[in-house]
Amino acid sequence: MRSTLPALLLLAACGSSSPPVATAARPSAAPPAPPAVDPPAAPDSSPTVLTPAERARDAEIETKVTPMVDAFANRWPRLLRDGHVVFISTRDGLPAVYVGDTREPSASPRKLPGPDQRITAYEVLPDEKSILFLSDVHGDGNFRIFRVALAGGGGAAEDLTPGESMHRDFPHVAVRVPGLFAYSAHVATDRSAHIFLQRADGSPPREIYHDASSGWVQDLSPDGKRVLFQRFIAESDRVLFELDVAGGKLTRLYPPEGEHLLIARAEYTPDGRHVLVAAADEAHPSWLVVLDRAGKPGPRYEEAENPTAMIASTAVSPAGDRLAITVDAGNHSLVRILDARTLKPLAKVDSGLGNAFVTGWSKGGKSLAVALSNPNTPPEIFAADARTGALTRLRDDPRPGLAGVQVDSTIVPLQAHDGLTIPVNLYLPEGGKGPLPAVIHVHGGPSSSAEVAFNPEVRILVDAGFAVVQPNIRGSSGFGIGYEKADDREKRGDALKDVETVNAWARAQPWCNGKVAIMGTSYGGYMTLLALTRQPGLWQAGVDASGMSDLKTMEALEDQTIRAYDETEFGLLGKDDAVLEEWSPIKDMARIQAPVFIYQGVHDPITPQEQADRMVAALRARKVPVEYLLIDNEGHGVVRRENRIVYLARVVRFLHEKLR
Repeated sequence: MRSTLPALLLLAACGSSSPPVATAARPSAAPPAPPAVDPPAAPDSSPTVLTPAERARDAEIETKVTPMVDAFANRWPRLLRDGHVVFISTRDGLPAVYVGDTREPSASPRKLPGPDQRITAYEVLPDEKSILFLSDVHGDGNFRIFRVALAGGGGAAEDLTPGESMHRDFPHVAVRVPGLFAYSAHVATDRSAHIFLQRADGSPPREIYHDASSGWVQDLSPDGKRVLFQRFIAESDRVLFELDVAGGKLTRLYPPEGEHLLIARAEYTPDGRHVLVAAADEAHPSWLVVLDRAGKPGPRYEEAENPTAMIASTAVSPAGDRLAITVDAGNHSLVRILDARTLKPLAKVDSGLGNAFVTGWSKGGKSLAVALSNPNTPPEIFAADARTGALTRLRDDPRPGLAGVQVDSTIVPLQAHDGLTIPVNLYLPEGGKGPLPAVIHVHGGPSSSAEVAFNPEVRILVDAGFAVVQPNIRGSSGFGIGYEKADDREKRGDALKDVETVNAWARAQPWCNGKVAIMGTSYGGYMTLLALTRQPGLWQAGVDASGMSDLKTMEALEDQTIRAYDETEFGLLGKDDAVLEEWSPIKDMARIQAPVFIYQGVHDPITPQEQADRMVAALRARKVPVEYLLIDNEGHGVVRRENRIVYLARVVRFLHEKLR
């Protein structure tokens, strides 16, 4: 409608002109002037300029938000032979790599040199003298691979990939070839996968294979001669190949031709003679299978205790005798220890209800590194005994902002319109104070889930006086592949009905005062906009962070590897345009009644900025209250400490204003 408005005004002006009136001849007189018509206003998508009162209120809220943001997370531990632990922490405001002494958990860890940008992942080289890590600029997804020494005084980090800007994936090392590693990469405008082999001595990378499809390197054999490559066809259709480095030959390993599986993880055994594969389909519980080099299956383990869960990660001990797996059960996860040769269960890690993730073994194989979190405790790093699963905390870092009020969390099953069960995480202030306004907090993905774990955003909202409801609506992972696929394409409306079910349930609870907002990031932001357009009478406000508003333009402009996933989830551009248009919030934005808060990062490679700009301009043209926060050194989501404080304070103030 915006693009046709000038033409409509012109037609209206021409159609309303009066017929000529006979007058006395006045040869020198000018013709009568047409009636004045105000020109249409230019689309306004500029960031919101706050009033002095709003700035003062935000500053007040920031003092309460800051301690919670500063309750940093420690993640991704790796145990070293000398008694130290390497891990990623947000303790200084951005994810960075640190080294701590496990014998002195209360001593301050040492931060490794790196760029003033986020570090998303790292790998310890086999000699344990240095690490490789991934970092991008302002969250733009163009990751570079750096090398830095683990010892103090080792100098600055070295950029090993200073050439073309590419979206590089995790580096996998050859444990028996010093400094050799392999990784996949792609450029944002092309989904095809490039596989590189490189040495950590600064030598340039060598491309050893190019695949026309999207895909990722899963592992590099111990001798560096073979690469496991996973080709992505669709979310639940992936194929594992082995690539011969010398000859470039690609051999299909799993599944056999004609079968379609979701392959979650694959890695070589320490001797390089077998491959461990974690997979799933709609007909069976998630399983783990041992393959020989020809793809012939051997021992098999099925996650029968949690039949809808997904085996999300694997880690084989250095001796090849034990195997640790992470089981993603949707609203929680857990770690099991298996016999690596028979895949018989040996022990469980007693992590309780929350998030647990195994990241590796000690060199001697006596313990494994695990990251844990629960609703009142940020992610922390532990060592688990390989025989018993007993946990030892590796860090003792004070987080003063967590002192005081805790949150009460419960999992509530709701019945959907078609009989499916919608698992819902409910967070209330300790003691269940109420009645309160409710915030329905939709997770990203959608092939992800909301676990009962520490979430600073949720905790800040609860502390600010809101009840927070995190639904795992259909499309969420960890509840079975059938549930995960139940929102695809034309079935998006069923996910929206789930949101309506959650809204009705929340309003009927004694802790709710009848006022409900919806919010989320990425896919959660998209569902926020979709709910506001299709269910305008149900919501008092909405908060959209990095959410898409037009699926067609999103697929055209986003990172093309993400597009490969979105084609399964939403539809194929050029073929399924009717479906993409039907489920684009911009189509029905004229129905939005509630005020909206929109956040966007300038460098977002997943949800381009134009998605937010168009929605903001359209809402302002209709005089719908909208507050727009645009941050120029962020990408998808909000990463930097100072930006998170600003974002969360503004969200809290916005929700207080609209739900009071």
